[in-house]
Amino acid sequence: MSTALIVGGDQIDGIKQELSNFGITHINHWSGRKVGDGKKVIPQDTDLIILITDWISHTFTHKIKQNAAKRGVKIVYTPNGPAALRTRLQKLDPDYVVETECREDHSSFSLH
Repeated sequence: MSTALIVGGDQIDGIKQELSNFGITHINHWSGRKVGDGKKVIPQDTDLIILITDWISHTFTHKIKQNAAKRGVKIVYTPNGPAALRTRLQKLDPDYVVETECREDHSSFSLH
């Protein structure tokens, strides 16, 4: 994959970085809140759509879903944030692995 469309969200730098780690080289973004966003057409070169579910209406989501299905474009539904997106991208492509720092000392970890 090389081109993605992010729909929703405002501060998406972490999501853009995660997509870059996944091999996406070109990223378009629609906030989903501008009056004209509902009339936009998914760019022809779009390989993947990231729908940030915290930030868009059900009506707009439904429209994107229908248009993506007609074109055969995959959609990843995610709340805002790179960690949630990483989990979903790993399910999409199990070979996708990003190394993260891990604390060795878990003695101070508590669920309370």
